[in-house]
Amino acid sequence: MKNKIIVLLMISLLFITGFSTNQEELVLATEAGFAPYEYYQDGNIVGVDIDIANEIAKELNMKLIIKDVAFDSIINEVKTGKSDLGIAGISYTPERAKEVDFSIDYMESRQVLIVKNNSSIRNPRELTTESIAVQLGSVADTYLTEEYSRVNIVREKKFLAAIQDLKDDKVSGVVMDEVPAKALISADLKILDEPLVTDHYGIIVSKGNEELLTRINKVITRLKETGKIDEILLKHLGVAEEKKDSQEKLNIIDKFYYSIIYDGRYKYILEGLKNTLLIALGAVLLGVLLGGVAAISQNIYDNTGKLKLLDKIAKLYVTVIRGTPSTLQLMIIYYIIFKSLSVNIVLVGILAFGINSGAYVAEIIRAGINSVDKGQIEAGYALGLHYSQVTSKIVLPMAIKNILPALGNEFITLVKETSIGAYIGIIELTKASDIIASRTYDYFFPLMLIALIYLAITLCLTKVIRAMEVKLNHARS
Repeated sequence: MKNKIIVLLMISLLFITGFSTNQEELVLATEAGFAPYEYYQDGNIVGVDIDIANEIAKELNMKLIIKDVAFDSIINEVKTGKSDLGIAGISYTPERAKEVDFSIDYMESRQVLIVKNNSSIRNPRELTTESIAVQLGSVADTYLTEEYSRVNIVREKKFLAAIQDLKDDKVSGVVMDEVPAKALISADLKILDEPLVTDHYGIIVSKGNEELLTRINKVITRLKETGKIDEILLKHLGVAEEKKDSQEKLNIIDKFYYSIIYDGRYKYILEGLKNTLLIALGAVLLGVLLGGVAAISQNIYDNTGKLKLLDKIAKLYVTVIRGTPSTLQLMIIYYIIFKSLSVNIVLVGILAFGINSGAYVAEIIRAGINSVDKGQIEAGYALGLHYSQVTSKIVLPMAIKNILPALGNEFITLVKETSIGAYIGIIELTKASDIIASRTYDYFFPLMLIALIYLAITLCLTKVIRAMEVKLNHARS
């Protein structure tokens, strides 16, 4: 059984491993939820920024590879060399310039205030102690923090979530770029005429990458001089406005179709489901392997005094992993441990969640071993069995039955915990719903469907675990 588990784990890892040594790829980090600059269409990431990035790739005679990550992870992507450049409506700030280098600007940005039609706020200068929503890490976040110290800033991961806060009266306004704001506002919202601040967007590269920066600046200069950037903007503005107008005229049934079926949006959910299950399965196999080694090594030391070093390593591993957040562990593995390697992000997810799960599985297995009646162990010794035989033939079989429900619960937890994989660009179920919502401007249908899928997975796993329990009970009787 142990050999089968190891074989399955190795096959899973080999299936998804993606070590890339292709020097002809230009890797771009962006956040594809900021139409018309970057958004999903027909299963691909498109937009103003993407068209500009494609022009840069042509100039360099390289293939453009696009990574969709959280906005506040883009600088880390570029800084650590995971991506060659970042472009996602990124404004220049002195703080950001300390971490990465900026190109010349390619677009002017007006940061505007969105309020409800009945709001008493007439211009941004009237802001005092109101709650204002922004996207975490955006220039609006920085500007409000520095210039409006009395304002209560609500930082959301997505602009769409900030707009929803405003609709639900959780905040008094939202500050964001004027162009995407026009696509996000509905009939009960308005954009104030006076902007808070006007700045410019640039493309970021790693510090000291002068050769790439020079080529990028050359492309931007050419696109600006020929009027190509204005053409690109008008093209994507038209798409965004058309989608928004058509969405507002739909009834509930049509909205379901528009959210899930139209434009093949169900494919994001299928991909998210595949990645979620693959990561959870790989992580639970790795977790059982690591947890089993950690638990058994501690048990051997406690009973025989052997494997002292392995026992100390196991205890340190369990303490550190259980004492730190899984999100932090994921970021450390991706941005630090695999800093110099181009590794498939699904494999990174399996390793991160597997290592995290292993610490909890170790305690589950250890508790199961300790729950075995001492009389059973003594009976084994009385029959002439030595320690390893008692452990393998008596203790572990009885422990497995005791810990099966807890192990099943760990697997269910892993399935849901994969949602944090979006930080490094993994398209799992929750990320799939974000992608759909970024195009439909409606969270309801994608979130409800994702919730039902998670519930279905949980119910299926529960039935499988119960069936295994029944089988074990029959085997013992």
